Amino acid sequence: MLQAMNKYLVLSLLITGLISGCGGGNNDQGTGTLSISITDAPVDNAEAVVIHFTSVTVHNSNGDSTDIPVTNPLTNQPGASIDLLQLTGNKSVVLFDDELKAGSYSWMRLDVDFDPAKTYIQIAGNQYALKCTSCENNGLKLNRSFTIDADQTTAFTLDFDLRKSITDPQSGNDYRLRPTIRVIEASAAGSISGTVDSALISGLGGDAGCTVYVYDGHNIVPDDIYLPANTNPPGDYANPLTSASVVFDADSSRYLYTAAFLPAGDYTVSLTCDGEFDDPEAEDTIQFSATTNTNVLAGQTTTEDFNP
Repeated sequence: MLQAMNKYLVLSLLITGLISGCGGGNNDQGTGTLSISITDAPVDNAEAVVIHFTSVTVHNSNGDSTDIPVTNPLTNQPGASIDLLQLTGNKSVVLFDDELKAGSYSWMRLDVDFDPAKTYIQIAGNQYALKCTSCENNGLKLNRSFTIDADQTTAFTLDFDLRKSITDPQSGNDYRLRPTIRVIEASAAGSISGTVDSALISGLGGDAGCTVYVYDGHNIVPDDIYLPANTNPPGDYANPLTSASVVFDADSSRYLYTAAFLPAGDYTVSLTCDGEFDDPEAEDTIQFSATTNTNVLAGQTTTEDFNP
């Protein structure tokens, strides 16, 4: 396998528009606007992660599907190849903004062209295809019901966690994609952000692969990402909910991180500089430091600094 540092990416898809979670009201009259934007977080040592989106398909409770084409916002041509690594932090780009009939919907699908010339990961100047056995024919399907209410606007964030989903090629030069996606109601989400003291980073072996792991709940004993391909991890295994890369900010001369799109609630955060070696399909031993409890409030950023 190639080095584990090449495995990981966190992609978040920001979906805004007249969408609400499962629920009712008078939804069968009028229309609402569905606007989908895309944002991302960095991946260790990758120079580009490009996904070519062709359309978004929504399926209503009556059994009818609607395909909404994605158009390049710069050229107005069909499809949009987006380098996710250009969309870090709070940056996002709109995939489409369209009107849909109000009512109940049972699922949504992001349709992707997996032609290796269009969808790929680039590492050390070399371009590798991204292969997804489960989604090449069915797209990135989200089995989450929702409603579109006339004259009301809510938002969902889809956190596509490729830190858990991309693995190195077992043979040939293609990377394997096994999508892991969280669906978060944007109005109920916040973030955790802060600084990391350089002494802690030095004590963990240097800044390559330094990552903040975020666990759901307080007092969680941190562990590595372990999602074996053909079985389930132990029921009590402490897989992180998500993670955030630690980056050096030249302007402030500080190490910073941000973990975004977190539902309001209690969390445990912990620092490791072994993230580049964390194989999601293996139970790895990685070193953690400065584990602490924190919490997230809707619409707010919690500051959690890591100090010696």
